[in-house]
Amino acid sequence: MTAISSSCRSGLVRAALLGLGVFQLHGLVEGQEISDSPPPDKFVRRGFARVALIGDYLYIEGGEVSQQVGDQNQQGSRSNYMNSTLSIDMSKSWDAKTVPIRIIDNKISGKPPARSRPAFWTNQQDGSFYVWGGMVSYRKDRVMPKFPELYKFVTDGSGGGKWSIETPSNPDFLRTVCLTELAASAATDETAFIFGGLAGEWTDLTVGGGRTEIATGALAFNMKTKTFEKLGYEETLVGAVAEHIPQFNLGTKKQGVILIMGGYIPEKRVDGNGAIDYSSVSSHLFDNITIFDPETRQMHYQTTTGPTPPGPRREFCLAGFATKEGGYDILLFGGESKREPGLDFRYEDAWILSLPGFVWTKAPNMPTQRRADHHCTPAGKRQVISVGGTAPGWREPDPAPQGLMVFDMPSMTWRFNYDADAGDYESPQVIKDWYKNGSLSNVKWSTPILQQVFAPGSFGIPNPDSPDPNSQSSGQGHSIGAIVGGVLGGLAGLLALIAVGLWYFFYRPLKQKQKPPQTGSQEALAAGDKYLYTRTPVNIPLQEAEAGWKPAEVASNHGYAELSVFSPGFGPSPSVSPGPPQYSFRPAGPQSPMEMDGYSERR
Repeated sequence: MTAISSSCRSGLVRAALLGLGVFQLHGLVEGQEISDSPPPDKFVRRGFARVALIGDYLYIEGGEVSQQVGDQNQQGSRSNYMNSTLSIDMSKSWDAKTVPIRIIDNKISGKPPARSRPAFWTNQQDGSFYVWGGMVSYRKDRVMPKFPELYKFVTDGSGGGKWSIETPSNPDFLRTVCLTELAASAATDETAFIFGGLAGEWTDLTVGGGRTEIATGALAFNMKTKTFEKLGYEETLVGAVAEHIPQFNLGTKKQGVILIMGGYIPEKRVDGNGAIDYSSVSSHLFDNITIFDPETRQMHYQTTTGPTPPGPRREFCLAGFATKEGGYDILLFGGESKREPGLDFRYEDAWILSLPGFVWTKAPNMPTQRRADHHCTPAGKRQVISVGGTAPGWREPDPAPQGLMVFDMPSMTWRFNYDADAGDYESPQVIKDWYKNGSLSNVKWSTPILQQVFAPGSFGIPNPDSPDPNSQSSGQGHSIGAIVGGVLGGLAGLLALIAVGLWYFFYRPLKQKQKPPQTGSQEALAAGDKYLYTRTPVNIPLQEAEAGWKPAEVASNHGYAELSVFSPGFGPSPSVSPGPPQYSFRPAGPQSPMEMDGYSERR
């Protein structure tokens, strides 16, 4: 397996690809009636799609769907690729069994070819989403561009919209890269990032001959200047998932951070079809989170607290909410674990990662059993909408009506109905209790920079560069409560000094008979943690930093440590934090392997 480089597009396009006679037809026999949104009583499964919530509408793009034709489930490859964009009205409550799904005209100029598992991101500022790459249909009438294209869909505010091809300001750049699938992608308000991925003849015309190419590094696309850029490092990553966290900032431009979780680091190709030997790949586990700074383009790493989701896994789902205390809670569920070519299994578990504590909390398992290749998005003020999922085949009916599930974050409950009038977001009580019990003070930070950013740099103790979100105007400085708290804190400190002086002169002779007070006691740390989470002013004693600020040692059951998946240097300047321990492959959890559909080997 070779790595994608500037010579990726130098190969000749093989004439055999145009005919695709060697491939099995994907979907139904020509002439049979199919739909990109089959009626609920005909729906079987949906997978590999991408979703975005923009305004009052949930959009579903790409992927595959299987359905009943007559009295039988689809035969052959058991699914067909979607050629339409779908939308669901989220301004009112609905039930998954009956919610109408609109099919947007598929003859719109600039519509991308039917693709699965593309890189996908939204731009909420102009109400649009983007599609890059993905796996194309096996159909012999498929359409593939000669060179990579970026597609943009601009919504119209009423559940429709218009597709176009987004031409970059540096179009020659597209001749140096290949379209990929299984890449992680996320975007700030300004720039989208695409991490890793795989390319082959099913993603790009110029990758022929049964070759599989591993994408190295990452791509960046500035949505304002329309400029592509390749980020300069040579590491690989396949099947990871990324999430943009807007309110924590490593840089000065307030671009937030991007968390990258899961995925594999492929090593070699084992046969002419480009299959990956998953029994020997390295993987990203969930006890060490990768934090990407969109401004400096550097990677940072932070170990987590609490029981962690089993791994390795890819193609799981992430969706998060900002908390009113200034934190961020992220739901993770499902996913696929590859063991060897042709053999894998799906997860049915769910977890919540809470920031700034980087603490995992186990949530109830999905009520629809195991699944992967689904996609999700936060909706309303407190719910997560999940669309699709394979299990792993296409003929087994999805227990979720029309492939739709809803997770209510505060109550940690699964549903098949969406409540458009649900109240404001609150962290689950178990997470609130973790912070109130002072656990944040026990977090072992990998670097002083991460501690400053997550607790308290831009989270708890007032910072002139990070205005209190509870104040009425960010330009008015600290709130009155914070000022009063500071004054009271200063008076308390003065009184404490007077008390110490009195003790020194009058009660010092008793010190041999009494145990002295301990600086930095657990009670003081708990009080400090209460401030960090609730913004209640308290006096926090100064604490000496740990020597060297070394990361916490990983538990012995996490396997053998290897080299970091990402190089210490990323982008134009050296990294300020060390890479994480990298773990070798290991079986995940008690799940049993499940048989894959025959056509799914290349996935």
